[in-house]
Amino acid sequence: MADTIVWNTTAEEIIKIYKTDLSGKVVIVTGSNAGIGLEIARVLSLAGAKVIIPSRTLEKSHQAIATIHETVPQADLIPMQLDLSDFATVRKFAQDFLALNLPLDILVNNAGIVIEQKVLTKDGFESQFAVNHLGHFLLTQLLEEKIKASAPSRIVITSSAFNAQFNPITGLDFDNLNGEKEGYSMLCAYGRSKLCNIYHAKELQRRFNAQGVDVTVTSLHPGNVKTKMNGGATFSILKDLLKHIRRVSLTISDFMSPKDTKLGASTSVLCAVSPNTVKGAFYNNNKINTDLLHEEAENEEAAKRLWDLSEKLLSK
Repeated sequence: MADTIVWNTTAEEIIKIYKTDLSGKVVIVTGSNAGIGLEIARVLSLAGAKVIIPSRTLEKSHQAIATIHETVPQADLIPMQLDLSDFATVRKFAQDFLALNLPLDILVNNAGIVIEQKVLTKDGFESQFAVNHLGHFLLTQLLEEKIKASAPSRIVITSSAFNAQFNPITGLDFDNLNGEKEGYSMLCAYGRSKLCNIYHAKELQRRFNAQGVDVTVTSLHPGNVKTKMNGGATFSILKDLLKHIRRVSLTISDFMSPKDTKLGASTSVLCAVSPNTVKGAFYNNNKINTDLLHEEAENEEAAKRLWDLSEKLLSK
C-alpha cells in the first residue's frame, strides 16, 4: 500500500506512524551539524539508530551531538570529520568509518551549499558542483561495498526543485558543469548540481538493480526550508530566481514562506524508513512527485555520462 502521509507530517511523527525501530542500525547523515540534517539525525537517533555526525570540524560535530542529547539523551552518536569540498578528507572519512567495522544501513547525502560568488575548491572545482555532487558521489563510491553488505539498505540524496528551474530544456550542459563559461549565476550553478544529484540517484539505483542487490536509492526536494544555508542570501537568491525561473512548479510564495526544519526533514526521514519507499523515485512533501523533475531527469544516457565524467574528474 502506498504512503498516505500528508505534506505537513513532521519527521518525528513519521517514525511514530511507522513505529520505526532502528536499533542495531547505523546511519550517516552528511550536513548533520545544522538545519534539516541535524533534525534528520535527531529523529533517526530517536528511533534507535547509531548515527554518525560528520562535520567540517569535530567541534561542530560535538556541538550537534550536545544539541541532540538535549531532547534524545539516550542517542548513540559518533562525531567524525568530513569536508565534502576537500576530497582528501572525504577519503579519510570513509577510511575512518570503515575502520569502525560497523554496518551502514542508511546513508543520507544531505549536505549542500549555495554561494553567491564562484569559488574554486582546493581540488580546483566550482564549490557547489564539488560539495553538492562530486563530494557525495565520491563518498558513496567509497562506502558502496559496505552499503551492499548491509542490505537491505538505503541511500537518500537531497536534491531540489531547482533542478528543473535553472537547467536548459536539453538538460545538463556538460561543458559548463564546473562553471567554466562566463556569467556565473549562483542558482544556475546550484540547479546544475541538483540535477546531478538526481542523475546520481537514478544511475545508482539502476546499477544496484542490475547487481541484484537490495539497496533503495531515492532523491528528493525537501521544500524551501529556513536554514543557515539560504538565510543570509534571500535578496540575491530572489533576484536570480526572478531572472531565471522558467517553471511554475516553484512559486515565489513557496520561496518566501519557508518550512521549519521539523517539516523540512520529513521527506528525507520518510524515504529512509517507510516500508513503501519506491526505488529510484523522486519525493517531495512526503510523496512521489515527478512534477518537480527536469524534462531530462530520466535520461539514462546523460546519467551514465555524468557518472563516467565524475569518476574521471575524481581520478585526477
